[in-house]
Amino acid sequence: MGVLLLALMMLEGARACLHLDRAFLPSLCLMVAIVPYLMVQAGKVGRLFIMLSILMAGIAAMRLENSAEVLGEALSRAAFFQAFLTAVFTLQEAAYRSATINQIGLYLISQPLRKQSILTLLGTNAMALMMNMGSLVMIGALARDRAAGNQPSGSGASQRSEMTAVAAIRGFSPSAMWSPLALPPVFLSSLMSGVTPGEAMRVGFVLSMAVLIFSCLFTYLQGSIVLHRHAVPTVDARRLPLASMMRLALLLCGIFLAIYLATEELALSSSAAVMIIIPLTSCLWMVVGQGHSLTSLVTGPLRSMATIRLPRQAAETSVIVSAAFLGPVIVELFSIRVVAQAVQDANFSAFTLLSLAYLAVLALAMVGINPVLTTTLAVAVIADPAAHGVSPLALIAILSAAWAMAAQFSPYTGTATIIGRLFDIPAERLVLVRNGPFMAVTILLSLAGIYAFVALK
Repeated sequence: MGVLLLALMMLEGARACLHLDRAFLPSLCLMVAIVPYLMVQAGKVGRLFIMLSILMAGIAAMRLENSAEVLGEALSRAAFFQAFLTAVFTLQEAAYRSATINQIGLYLISQPLRKQSILTLLGTNAMALMMNMGSLVMIGALARDRAAGNQPSGSGASQRSEMTAVAAIRGFSPSAMWSPLALPPVFLSSLMSGVTPGEAMRVGFVLSMAVLIFSCLFTYLQGSIVLHRHAVPTVDARRLPLASMMRLALLLCGIFLAIYLATEELALSSSAAVMIIIPLTSCLWMVVGQGHSLTSLVTGPLRSMATIRLPRQAAETSVIVSAAFLGPVIVELFSIRVVAQAVQDANFSAFTLLSLAYLAVLALAMVGINPVLTTTLAVAVIADPAAHGVSPLALIAILSAAWAMAAQFSPYTGTATIIGRLFDIPAERLVLVRNGPFMAVTILLSLAGIYAFVALK
């Protein structure tokens, strides 16, 4: 299965680099070949989405005159998502084997409570730029192993564990607003003509910094309340691994600089740059880690990546890929254009339109509907944002922010389930109880921010 995923990644990367928009038949065949594996290995929600995709494809084939075109577009979009995610996930094998990343992770989760919470939040955000949800797995596993080694007990220890879990999910989601390795800016800019990925990333970066600053302040306050109410066990604080921090910073800067130069100087799309640069970076990183031995690279990390890690990640992200497939099918099958015309005739104000779009993505995520699908439908429904006094870039920014925040506000996302499992905290408790106050305040501030943006425009 890993070989099929890597082949799909290389085909999609080559197609994007050479601008072969119509040469997608090999990619579609590979995507179809991957589906049976996903049906068997995906979780319950993933299998549900795959079966729904197959059902909708059958209905579309019978009811739509242009079914071949619609299903081809849907499969092409699913193949792109799968290839993009595969490219990003190649970094995880290298990161998991890196002593540098391990030292930084241990430092983050071995500090006094408030400092640990803030550092975990910021560290998870930085690691998410390379490892996506793998950053949550690494932080969670290190924190769990440290707690098991210290054998803590009592409510104070439980509070420390829950604060670490909450900080991790708060740190993870903001990176999705702007990182070239994240789906929202790349995908959403492809749906809206006139918005480039670079523009979406720059606006997303500003929003991400605002969310990070507020997250740090709220987490510090929450940590102070926990310290006041509970006797939290002390820990032996580890020293700052300055050399490891510098190496990680240089690596991140090198990756983003390479992607920037590829997009600006070589006229590649950001997704094409990611699908080429990230796998090459992963291989070089692992070669260095294996003592510059190509034989060790092939028999060790590459074999593990192809046979274990990539297939496992594909199963875990099957909901996202299925949602990408469903978007174009549902748009055609249920005459979304009629809904779009009704929205335009309703003449919503800019504030009402943006607020409804933001809240709809969050609300549907709370019941398990992936933002890939809801944002696709939102762009189709709001076909002409300019008619409501909203720029396309503003709409993309709002949807990107909603997508990112849904990752920590919904108990049905991979973010909540992964961290909940690692810390032995029910996802519902983690999201709705421990992160509930932050969620409520963030939504109110977001609506206030939308109102201020519209009023000052």
